[in-house]
Amino acid sequence: MISAWESGERDASDPYRSLLCEAYGQSADHLGLGGGTDRARSDIGLVYSASLNQAASALSDLSRFDEMKHTAVILGKYAPEALNAACLDWLFGTATMDLASEGKPVTAYDVDEIRAMTATFDGLDRKFGGEHCRMMAVRYLRERVLPQVRAPKPEKVEREVFSATAVLCELVGWMAYDTSRHSLAQRYFTQALRFAEAAGDRAYASYVLTSMADQALYLGRPDQALRLAQVARDASLRAGAPVVVTEASVFEARAYAAQGDEGGCRAALSRAEESFGRIPPQDGPDWAKHWGDVLFASHAGTCWIDLGRPKEARPLMQAVWDSGKDQARRRVYAASQLARVALLDGDIEEATVLGTTAVESAGGLTSHRSQQQLRQLRQRLVPHAHHAAVKEFEQRADILLAS
Repeated sequence: MISAWESGERDASDPYRSLLCEAYGQSADHLGLGGGTDRARSDIGLVYSASLNQAASALSDLSRFDEMKHTAVILGKYAPEALNAACLDWLFGTATMDLASEGKPVTAYDVDEIRAMTATFDGLDRKFGGEHCRMMAVRYLRERVLPQVRAPKPEKVEREVFSATAVLCELVGWMAYDTSRHSLAQRYFTQALRFAEAAGDRAYASYVLTSMADQALYLGRPDQALRLAQVARDASLRAGAPVVVTEASVFEARAYAAQGDEGGCRAALSRAEESFGRIPPQDGPDWAKHWGDVLFASHAGTCWIDLGRPKEARPLMQAVWDSGKDQARRRVYAASQLARVALLDGDIEEATVLGTTAVESAGGLTSHRSQQQLRQLRQRLVPHAHHAAVKEFEQRADILLAS
């Protein structure tokens, strides 16, 4: 019975709920026994709600069920049809600001705290991987941020709270994506889209669509990634956000490259380069600060690798590797991609050396994406399994992947 309460398969009912509250001196909500968990719908968080009140309730349920590992959200599958519906609702729906105020008033200081905490979670994620602090971020979202979403606040602070909530949601989505929880990632991305709209920030909403495009590309859906990237590009052009136009355009290029369309890829990369040159230096929102030469090189280099053009790819991926420093996930990606370049050039020895470097860079990193890159590289080396260097690489990769 207790196991069923903990998993959310059923609610604790009286007299057990009342007795547990008395024993611990805490409310039912504080103990996670507030009810409603056995009525959890599998579409929680997947729906883009026109009502902001419903969106806040959905995000509250999503974070709560995520924290308790409820099967309704943990075991869900990536749902492209829900993604398409959410995009259409965002583009053509009419949003309502029907959120009732309750609790202690919110100040600009509270918004600064949310942003600082989000930056901390982001730094930990980039250094150690999505598994490292995802649940801390989810708990902070549920216990600290969501009460401020519903609290009374001046109009300017209100927009800032919604914006900060959207950024944190998107980060939690990325953490879920990095740990192969793709249904969860999709749910948080959808809610980030809704709260960006509530903040009146169409530029950031478009940026969230590029995260969705990235996920679709990773899951082997380049056609869907292309549609999402094109919607994001069109919307960000109207919003006058060159950094988002750049990101959307590079994902267009990535999607074209994944489909073997070199002409489409070149045209998209040209658009990306043009908009990249219009990004104001040392300016722009905090969520776009990571954009620069290295990220552009990473995307462009991957395009050329997918198109089988090692000469164009090598200097770009080398620049990504040189910038890796203490970002283990970037080092794994750059080394794996450089190994692919070496394979395209027919240099098996260099490919295994780079593959071994990628394996060593992944030590202690809680990133399923990085592990997947190692698996894919190992698979690409299978035709050369007779080579002694390949055998040594396989042994080292097997040890890491097994652990």
